[in-house]
Amino acid sequence: MLGVWADDRRRDFAGMLEMDRLARECAVVGGQLAVFHDGASACWEFGEEEFGSGRPVGPGSAFAYGSVTKVFTAALAWRLAAEGDLGLDRPVRSWLASTVRSAGHPALSVTLRELLSHTGGLPSDHDAPARSLREWLDGFLASHPVPGTAPWPERGAFSYSNVGYALAGRVIEAATGLPWGEAMRYCLLDPLGGRAGLLPGTSAAEPGLRAFGHSVRAAGRSRSIECAADPGSGPAGGLAGSARDLVRLGLLCLEGRQPPAGLTSLAGMTCPVPGAEPFGLADGWGLGLAAYGPPGHRWAGHDGALDGATCHLRIDPRHGTAVALVANSSTGQALWDEVVGELARAGIPVGAHRPPLPPAGSARSFAECAGVYRNGDLAVVVEAGESGVAIRLPNGVREPVEPRENLTFSVRRKGSPVFLGRFVANADSGRIQALQYSGRTLLPENVPVSSLSTAGGVST
Repeated sequence: MLGVWADDRRRDFAGMLEMDRLARECAVVGGQLAVFHDGASACWEFGEEEFGSGRPVGPGSAFAYGSVTKVFTAALAWRLAAEGDLGLDRPVRSWLASTVRSAGHPALSVTLRELLSHTGGLPSDHDAPARSLREWLDGFLASHPVPGTAPWPERGAFSYSNVGYALAGRVIEAATGLPWGEAMRYCLLDPLGGRAGLLPGTSAAEPGLRAFGHSVRAAGRSRSIECAADPGSGPAGGLAGSARDLVRLGLLCLEGRQPPAGLTSLAGMTCPVPGAEPFGLADGWGLGLAAYGPPGHRWAGHDGALDGATCHLRIDPRHGTAVALVANSSTGQALWDEVVGELARAGIPVGAHRPPLPPAGSARSFAECAGVYRNGDLAVVVEAGESGVAIRLPNGVREPVEPRENLTFSVRRKGSPVFLGRFVANADSGRIQALQYSGRTLLPENVPVSSLSTAGGVST
């Protein structure tokens, strides 16, 4: 159980963290903020569970975690490895060979450590209807050519992969003999306490659990969306719960802290994995957790978004702090930015990735970068011409980018900080051989992986 801050400290923070006001200014319908610091904790609830419903957010309100679910999946795999049921450095084929139709597929040669750190060389996404993770995996292996002939990232380098977490979830099923959702509930969520559970559509979804997101439109008008997932996306984004539940998990990552009975310390998950260098996204990546800030004062954490809901988790393992914000609005990133600023002024400098911006470059130098880039099923179009440089996403959104030196670029989204991407040129020929954007490595269309240079080439 979380502690409760003494009244005087709670009043100090209440005066500084005026969450109702900040939420209104950021057009956030409702949310929760939980903070554990200096041995004590506090939580703020604000707004409504659903726009216009009249249901105020309370301690038991559920919010979609989106990709922060990956921290839970990694934590479950870590616990099973600590108990000897899994091995982090064995090929996943060790557990799956007898359960899949394509046991010889090279994708099954990756290890759990690679899957959890996004270094397995697997594509970003594979969205397909399936009744179970087992069915989803059989469909994925059958429908995708083997690595080396398809636009898959390079193994050993960082490329964010929801596919990798679905595969990790299937390994957990094989090791436990339970569907991923049931294994998650019995082996992690129940011992952790709290009310976190599975969204509708996942295996073993919680009866009655409902979480809403909101697409915030002009003039603050909001359209509610009931959050859901499916068996194939469950291990990557299928959980929901409160900010308190996230902090409970974060406490397991603190160095030197004895975990409660029935749980395992997760402190080792925060150590960055060699080669996991997520250009423009974070300062490193461990197992399920990004690394933010310099090595001497590094925070761990993850961000998530699903169906108009946003989620943020940050942990300072060395100094014993955990912070979580959940919001049921697409504008939750702007609220997170405000909260981080307020906490810094209160003496809690939450870790963030703030790389220096390279000097401005010329759009003309990006002419050779135009074209289609792919990562598995994901495809984006890069437009470069006299009118500037832009990236067109699969949903039709066109994002103008600001050219910078050495084929790097920055993007500024409303309510979000600047972040970086880059094009990578072949060290020998000078031809563009990869686009690194939003944590993904995408390859030019019709360029096989085997033709890419690895020396000075696709690295993140």
